[in-house]
Amino acid sequence: MQAITVFRNIVINTVKMCRTFSVTKLENTHCRLNSKCVSDQMQNEISERSNQVPSLEDENAECMNLELNVDADRKDTSVIEPCTEDISTFSPYIRPSFNFAAYINNSPVLQELIKLGVNLHRLERRKGVPEFILQMDFNQNMKEHIRFLHDLGVPADELGDFITKNPWIFKDELDNLQVRVNYLQSKKFSAEMITRVVRKNPHWLSFSAENIDQRLGHFQKTFKLNGDEVRSLAVGKPKLVTYDMTHIKRNTFSLKEEMGFSDDEMRSLLLRQPKLWLKSNKPLLVVFDYVHNVMKLTHQQIVDFPEILKSRTFRVKQRHLFLELLGRAQYNPKLEGYISPKAIVSGTDSEFCQAVAKSSVEAFNIFLKSI
Repeated sequence: MQAITVFRNIVINTVKMCRTFSVTKLENTHCRLNSKCVSDQMQNEISERSNQVPSLEDENAECMNLELNVDADRKDTSVIEPCTEDISTFSPYIRPSFNFAAYINNSPVLQELIKLGVNLHRLERRKGVPEFILQMDFNQNMKEHIRFLHDLGVPADELGDFITKNPWIFKDELDNLQVRVNYLQSKKFSAEMITRVVRKNPHWLSFSAENIDQRLGHFQKTFKLNGDEVRSLAVGKPKLVTYDMTHIKRNTFSLKEEMGFSDDEMRSLLLRQPKLWLKSNKPLLVVFDYVHNVMKLTHQQIVDFPEILKSRTFRVKQRHLFLELLGRAQYNPKLEGYISPKAIVSGTDSEFCQAVAKSSVEAFNIFLKSI
C-alpha cells in the first residue's frame, strides 16, 4: 500500500513538470514570433523611407534650378558695378562696448564735445557715462550749462578738461547750480575765489549747497578755523572739501592720536599742507615714523616743514642715509652744519648733491646701488 502511494506521487510530479515545460516553450515560441514580426515591420519602414529620400542627382538638379532663379532675379547685375543704394546704415552686429568711435559720425553731441576738447577716451571708460552722454541733446541739455560755466570764469580752453573730469554737471538743473554759487557768495567768497574753486575742482558744483555747508562746517569746528581761514582752505585746496569724509576723518585721527600732534599743530598743518589729508593713511604713518623716530625730527620741526610728510619714504630715507654717510645728517638748527628738513625733499638728485650733500651725483648713485 505504501509503495503504491509513493509511485502515485512520482507520477503526479512528473505530469506537473511536463506541463510547466510546455507552457515555457510556448511562451518562448510566441516571443520569437513577435520579434520576427517587429523586425519585418522595421525593414518595411526603412525600405519605404529609403524610397522617399531624394537621390544625389535630384538634389543637384534642384540646386541648379535655385541658382537659375536667383540669377533671373538679379536682372543681369554684376558685383563690380557701382552701388546706387545707401548702405551707410548697415553694419555687422557688435556687442555693446561703450566705444564712442562707433557713434561719432552720427552723433552731433560727440562732435561738439570733440570741438570743445573733451577727452572721449577717458569718458567711455567711466561707468554709466557713455549712455548718459549719448542720450543728451547738445542744444537742449548742454549748451546753456557750458555758457553758465564760461560766465562763471572757466576759460574756453579749459571747458573740455572740465567736462572730461565732471560730465555729470549736465545732470543738474541750472537753477540748482546758481543756488550753489549764491551760497558761496553769501559766505563772502569773492568772484575770483569762486572762479578758482570751480576751475580747480570741477566736481564742486555737483555738491548741493547743504552738503558743502556741512563739509566747511566740519573743518571749521574740528580745527577751530575762522571765516578767513575756511575760505583760504577752500580756495587753496577745493578738492579737500569734496573729498571722502571718511578718509579725512581717518587721517585726522592718525595725526592726532597715532602721531601725537596737538590741536594747534594740526591746525597749522592743515592750513600749510592740506594735501596731507588726501594722502593714503598707511604711507603717511610710515613716513612720519621714519622722520620722527629715525631722523629724530620733533613735532615742531615737522610742522615748520610739513613737505617732508608729503614725500615718499624711500626718497627721504635715501637722502638721509647718504647725508649720514658723509657725516652731514644734522637737523638741529642750534648746532653747526644745520640742514633744513625741507632741503632733503626738495630739488632733483643733482641739486640735492650739489647744494645739500656737497658731493657729486655720481657718488650718490653709487651709494644707492649699495643699499
